[in-house]
Amino acid sequence: MKEAMKDKGKIRPGPFFRELYESAARYIFKLYFRIFHNIKIIGLNNVPKKAGRLIIISNHTCLLDGLLIWTYLQFKFKIIVDRKRAQEILLRPFMKNRYTVPIDSMNPYSLKGVIEKVMEGIPLLIFPEGRMTRTGSIMKIYEGTGFVAYKTEAEILPIHIKGGYDTIFSRKKGGRRIFAPITMTIGKVQRPVNVKEYLPKERKRRSAEEIYRILSEIGYEANNAPSTLSAEFIKICKKNGKKTLYRDATGTTVSYRRGLIGAFVLGRYISRFKDRHIGILLPNLVITALIFMGLQLFRKVPVFLNYSGGRRALEHAIEISDLELILTSRKFLNTIKLDQAALKGKKLLFLEDLKDQLGVPQKIRAIFDYIGAAKYRAFKEGDEKETAVILFTSGSEGQPKGVCLSHENIISNIHQALTKVDVNDSDYFMNALPMFHSFGLITGTILPMFVGAKTFLYVSPLHYRIIPEIIYDQGCTILMGTNTFLNGYWRKAHPYDFQTIRYIFAGAEPLSDIVFERYAKTYGIRVFSGYGITECSPIISINHPLEYRYGTVGRFLPGIEYRIKPVEGIEGKEGDAGLLFVKGKNVMKGYLKNEEANKKYIEEDGGWYDTGDIVEITGDGFIRIIGRMKRFSKISGEMVSLSAIEEALIKELGDKKSIATVAVKDEKKGEKIVLVTDDPSLDIKEVRERLKMHGFSELAYPKEIFYLKEIPKLGTGKVDYVGLKGILEDTIKR
Repeated sequence: MKEAMKDKGKIRPGPFFRELYESAARYIFKLYFRIFHNIKIIGLNNVPKKAGRLIIISNHTCLLDGLLIWTYLQFKFKIIVDRKRAQEILLRPFMKNRYTVPIDSMNPYSLKGVIEKVMEGIPLLIFPEGRMTRTGSIMKIYEGTGFVAYKTEAEILPIHIKGGYDTIFSRKKGGRRIFAPITMTIGKVQRPVNVKEYLPKERKRRSAEEIYRILSEIGYEANNAPSTLSAEFIKICKKNGKKTLYRDATGTTVSYRRGLIGAFVLGRYISRFKDRHIGILLPNLVITALIFMGLQLFRKVPVFLNYSGGRRALEHAIEISDLELILTSRKFLNTIKLDQAALKGKKLLFLEDLKDQLGVPQKIRAIFDYIGAAKYRAFKEGDEKETAVILFTSGSEGQPKGVCLSHENIISNIHQALTKVDVNDSDYFMNALPMFHSFGLITGTILPMFVGAKTFLYVSPLHYRIIPEIIYDQGCTILMGTNTFLNGYWRKAHPYDFQTIRYIFAGAEPLSDIVFERYAKTYGIRVFSGYGITECSPIISINHPLEYRYGTVGRFLPGIEYRIKPVEGIEGKEGDAGLLFVKGKNVMKGYLKNEEANKKYIEEDGGWYDTGDIVEITGDGFIRIIGRMKRFSKISGEMVSLSAIEEALIKELGDKKSIATVAVKDEKKGEKIVLVTDDPSLDIKEVRERLKMHGFSELAYPKEIFYLKEIPKLGTGKVDYVGLKGILEDTIKR
């Protein structure tokens, strides 16, 4: 009663004065954001004219986020804030007023009042992370937001704030700025979250996952503007200046600034040659990365040549790429003992000769290029769709194909990955994967640059003893590799070598239980498996701390659509199974001089890329790889997975035994399975008993064992099934 009397005695401003106050406040805040943060607002037309039952969600980058959204959204809404934070002296004026709804984040019953306000038609701004990001990326999504979303059946307006993490109002540890640019992107209003098909106890989690998906999608769209690699390289190098960009085993270190100058020196020199396609036959070195970026600056197309696939594959790549000029090194050619007959008739530009060719005048010119780099950033509409690089598939199941990846393909995939994985400018990547491989070039060499991180480039992933020692010496935080290479590092590494590692990402081949368990038990590190293909630039899906399920390769990255084509004899245990097709901005332009494959991809499949992989999509959206379509054998009318047989035997017999399965023609049953091994002690009876223990039918039992001293493998560590099948067929003919 006393409180009511006090309120009665207060003079409250009328609607006119309140509107005047809010207009003045918005004007002042807009002036601040324009002067200090060069504010850009994208998607204002997506703001609903009439806001009814609505939830506004946004990533939370800094203390300015709520103020920023209130300033530019021209309708009345309230902001959900934490009660404890609202009581802090410095924050109280901004977080405890008529524009906010303080709640106790630790008390689930406080959400009841939030739900009531939404049901009353009061729009609410919720930061689903519940706190400001400490990584610059989206953090854990609290289920409370999901609970409110599905209980109220409210529409959702997604917002992404870019640049707030760089301001002095964020929790970033270093590199904060007073004049950090900010861009706010407002997405289209999303339909209410529908989780009625799930059990009541699952609905909060499913709804929170949907909120995370929406935030990821708007984050990807906000960051993925049309651009070229050269434009991005210049912008990033100018921003990061003296920070280290690349290091390598020769002792060479370059900063972002020196990296850009070096790329101008190399690019201008190589641009004297009229060739558009320039071959690169080099290992992972700083100069290799700078040559690649230098060619981008002068609009040449690098063609990375796989030096591990043999002479025939190399000659094929050179021929279909119309290569006349190849950048290489005498020392490197001697080291890999390449049959140089494959290079006959081509102009070879050796690194050893560049030192004499590039002197002070060239370096001075490059400094002027650096100062006037703005003209090299300029690009016209459509340039992003031009070919940026040509890479070749591994050729493990046929002749290597030349894959034409555009600037849009590569940049899109990098932003897709960065919406999911919280790598940042304090990270240090170890990249020993060769640049002729999409995983090594795009994910290991280009992606770190986009976040301002540094990268150690190492010449070979096969140096199992040296790589862990470099990780220990340099304090690397991110390691990427294949299952084969990771297994090799584990065998040679000291348990303390990986003490600075935050994440290990595995791709290119299935992650075995043995390797996963070894890293978990020895180093206390969880290896995250992903799924990628050269034609997809390369990442399609990835496990990461926020979305993880063992035995899968994660969920699809934002911006990637998929469809499943049923395959006779293949059924999923937890969801849809079949041949996977994908579509997105990350999917290649097409194959180089391969009309048959391009016709299928572009015309017959309508731009949907046939991955050739049979997968299962679980009920909660995780991808489980069943096997390659070509790695299935049809025996007596039933589909048998050769990969599944290999995995079961490796699990049973241990990875010391190298095992591969191949299907060859059989007069009675169409095909028969042959097991190839380098272990003479392995007998057919033991193999069949092991497979029986795993529930395989007799159709999956190998009919014979073939012994080889060494099973042929490609440079990525994958088994060369084409070469292996050729050996078997030749033996059978004899």
